[in-house]
Amino acid sequence: MITSTSKNILLADDSEFFRKKLGRILDEAGHSVSFASDGAEVKDRLQKTPADIDLLVLDLHMPGLDGFAVLEWMADEGFTGRLPVLVLTGEYKPEEVVERINPRVTSGFMTKDFTPEQVVFQINKLLFPQKSEHRVEPRVPVSAPVEYVVGDTIERGFLLNISAKGIFLHTRTELIPSLNVGLKFSLPDSTRVYEVKGVVMWSTPSSDQKSLFGGAGVMFTTLSEEDREEIKRFVATASQKLTFDA
Repeated sequence: MITSTSKNILLADDSEFFRKKLGRILDEAGHSVSFASDGAEVKDRLQKTPADIDLLVLDLHMPGLDGFAVLEWMADEGFTGRLPVLVLTGEYKPEEVVERINPRVTSGFMTKDFTPEQVVFQINKLLFPQKSEHRVEPRVPVSAPVEYVVGDTIERGFLLNISAKGIFLHTRTELIPSLNVGLKFSLPDSTRVYEVKGVVMWSTPSSDQKSLFGGAGVMFTTLSEEDREEIKRFVATASQKLTFDA
């Protein structure tokens, strides 16, 4: 999940704690992050250096000029289609917030109870839409422990995303492409245990192994049709819960 194509992200939120928290996540995912603490700073950056911003992550509730006003200003100033905007809210009923945001400049919507896997997945989806379009199987972020076997050695790691074709395995152990592994895991809100075999297709550089997103992409080589259908159902349900389409 660490991108090799770094993008410039402007993160706008009035909470310094939240800016540091999300900034660290995006930095570890391979992106360059700059910050704004209110809507006025966002307007200033967009007016002065719009070409330097690849994506805007915008909190809706800020003092002074809030995120709703920024979206209206962007629509009026012709920013529609010029850069993706991911809006964030801490509201308890996010569906009511969705009705208030301007759909002309809003590319995605998330609540602030996201996991690192969810926000990076969504941001990379907005930054690299061509990769999502070319995927045959839908993929969703997930955080779940996994036990994997290499030879006679049992290791433990975490699933960071999954499709019916395979998983991204977060591990601090460098796994070499073409390596065969055995996998054992369960998915959130399920007691079903999946025991499958896979092959490592790619891995992050050894220097990235200690980050939040270091690991390897593993393609399933043995997966029963019943297990595949269960994973497909999980992916479909998780896709609906992940975001509210703006």
